[in-house]
Amino acid sequence: MAAGERMKMRKATAWTAGAGALALLLSGCEAPSGGDSDLVIGTENLGGYNPVNGYSVDGNSPFYDGLLRLQEDPGSGKMPELAPALAAEDPQPNADSTKWTVKLRDDVTFSDGSDFDAKDVAATYEAIVDPEVASESVDAFRMIKTVKTPDDHTVVFELDEPTPTFTSRLAVGILPSEAIEEGTPAADWKVNSEPVGTGAYTLDSLTEDTAVLKARDDYWRTTPELKSVTLQAYADTSALAAAVKDVKVSGAAVPPRSVDQIRGEGQEIYTARTADWRGLTLPSDNPFTKDQAVRKALNLAIDREKLVDEVLGGHGTPASTPVGEFYGDAYDSGAEFDFDLAEAKKLLDEAGWKAGSDGVRAKGGKKAVIDVTYPAGDTVRGDIAAEISAQLEQLGVKLSIKGQEWDEIEKDLAGQAIVYAGGEQPYNIDHQIRASLHTQTKTSGVFDNPANMAVPGGDELLDHAGVETDEAKADADYREVQSKYMDAPSYLIVAFLEHTYVADTEGWNIPDTTFEPHVHGSDWGPWWNLADWKKN
Repeated sequence: MAAGERMKMRKATAWTAGAGALALLLSGCEAPSGGDSDLVIGTENLGGYNPVNGYSVDGNSPFYDGLLRLQEDPGSGKMPELAPALAAEDPQPNADSTKWTVKLRDDVTFSDGSDFDAKDVAATYEAIVDPEVASESVDAFRMIKTVKTPDDHTVVFELDEPTPTFTSRLAVGILPSEAIEEGTPAADWKVNSEPVGTGAYTLDSLTEDTAVLKARDDYWRTTPELKSVTLQAYADTSALAAAVKDVKVSGAAVPPRSVDQIRGEGQEIYTARTADWRGLTLPSDNPFTKDQAVRKALNLAIDREKLVDEVLGGHGTPASTPVGEFYGDAYDSGAEFDFDLAEAKKLLDEAGWKAGSDGVRAKGGKKAVIDVTYPAGDTVRGDIAAEISAQLEQLGVKLSIKGQEWDEIEKDLAGQAIVYAGGEQPYNIDHQIRASLHTQTKTSGVFDNPANMAVPGGDELLDHAGVETDEAKADADYREVQSKYMDAPSYLIVAFLEHTYVADTEGWNIPDTTFEPHVHGSDWGPWWNLADWKKN
């Protein structure tokens, strides 16, 4: 979701992969073998290891633990559970979910040797909501009023509003209080390149294109058997896929359509269910897409099944809204756009957008043309844009597509469509749907609802659902938002992805994958729980 896009834009003081990896490729040199590493994983990004700024916000990192931690995907169509990690037991809410008490473990140390206690938890969460820190995750934690520490092993979160889904916010990685740089933007903190956490691994070294992780023999939860891991960065998805195919790395996240062709000798394919959706934002400044009838017509004109089969190689499911069936009773099964090109043409005709001699519709001298951008180097998003463009040609709509860097994309969020991704914090529906559909607030991130387009009545329903302690009533609100969205969609959402990975895990028994957010790569897939890899 929106915050997932912010992850792509993070400008940490840590090294970034681009220049060094590109130079490596141009030189014709092979990626390093990892030296003494037991595993070499290909990736696109290094650095930015600051949980206060969004890294490990879902509690998944080799460097950090959260109060709670993800479990394996149950495989039942539901979300995985969150189990106590740094918390000694399940968090306890008061009657109206405005106060949450968490008891902490007393046997945990940070990688710098300092003891973990309540002041570290308080400092981490207080930093996230501190305006001077400018955390990219602040909206998900907007309800935190104070964090109290009645003793060294108890934390009490006092909230501004009832938040029955607050447990999903308790998975963010915890920093030692000494690592908090008060009054300084989180993007500039030392931990971006020198992480200090309670996790199973430490960062032994970091260069522009290589990170080496070493296991902690004193890790509190288990003693990792996988002792060393190297992360090798490549400039883009194409270069990364080539490295996997040539077995220059043990594995990587790879584009779904080409996973079978990319797999190298001795490598296996791993997949993970996700809440990671793809589609187009629809610009509010465009005279064509600002009309809600037009936006509905665009949604009706897309054959989502075809797109999933041809662009994603079947590794995904059609989607029309940010809510999938994995949200249980909050999901509205009727909120799905059927492919109906005839109805789409009728809607555009009625709205006054008539086909011209060049096949492109027009109205009042304005053409039915949408400028579309996507992050350069992301082949999956580029392919999605091309398929949507081909399908919309049948409707008399033209897409003008170009790849750009995120800095450029950010300059015109309302005037162009973005090949967008959602689902950064999907483990409760509140953040999944709010970041996408709620109009922007003072805590919204740059990429939360980029076009700032409203679903009529949607804000009020989302605000109420977020504080409703009766789950059935909250679910009803979320279903109604989806129903209203069908009449006035603010996006062209097309699919939930299935993340695909190629990896050589020979000689190891590894945990099953978990249900994943938008962010994926070397911290996810078969590598999401490296501490629990066991030798055969």
